[in-house]
Amino acid sequence: MAKKSSPKLTFDFPVTVTFVIVSLVLFLLDVYAFKGKMFSSILVCHGSKQALVPFNFKSPADFAGLFFYVFGNAGWEMLFANLTIILLLGQILEERYGSVMLGLMMFISTMISGVFTACISTVPLTGSGCIIFMMAVLVSLTELTKKRIPLSCLLVFVLFLAFEIFRAAKGSSGQDAMQKVCGVLIEMIGGICGSIFGFLVLPKKKSTKSSATKKNEVKNDYYDDEDDSPRRKNWSSSSSSDETVIGTLS
Repeated sequence: MAKKSSPKLTFDFPVTVTFVIVSLVLFLLDVYAFKGKMFSSILVCHGSKQALVPFNFKSPADFAGLFFYVFGNAGWEMLFANLTIILLLGQILEERYGSVMLGLMMFISTMISGVFTACISTVPLTGSGCIIFMMAVLVSLTELTKKRIPLSCLLVFVLFLAFEIFRAAKGSSGQDAMQKVCGVLIEMIGGICGSIFGFLVLPKKKSTKSSATKKNEVKNDYYDDEDDSPRRKNWSSSSSSDETVIGTLS
């Protein structure tokens, strides 16, 4: 009897899964090992000169925070909300664009939001909000090219935006609340810039479709050539001649 093969665990979407694992590991290390010191040093992007803790251009830790802030999370609620959405949307985009392009778009969104925060924002930035905005916008734009507006992606964008604004404005009022909302808008700017870059790039799905079409065309040509081969022609002519002889004898 043939042995039944056991199911294997596959690393199907490396960029998305790696991002989620790194975020989770860094959060656990920061909470249980470093007691919040990692979050305050490299998992947050500090604001401009007017901020309470301004960005220090001479500090290597601040420059690390300019790119590593997307792995930071202020609490369990923020961690699970961000990683769940990234897992849902990331696999769609990684399958369509490929791992390299998705990683590049995530990097662009991260860099633009970080630079805007360090230059003009008075509120520090942490979390993967810019990446989620980029993914939601890019999925919506992809379907928009097919003359369809996906309501599900639109709801993800609107609900996440409302969640970010509510979380930023919670416990603050007046000018402080407005400054925190501006931080959310900076995340949106980074996400939109990353999605525009991705929208201008040829998706991976189109190239696979064209290659599949070419393979089908080659197969069709092969079978057509077989049908027109001399061997088949000889066989058909001999069979017709046999039928002619039999008909004559009868």
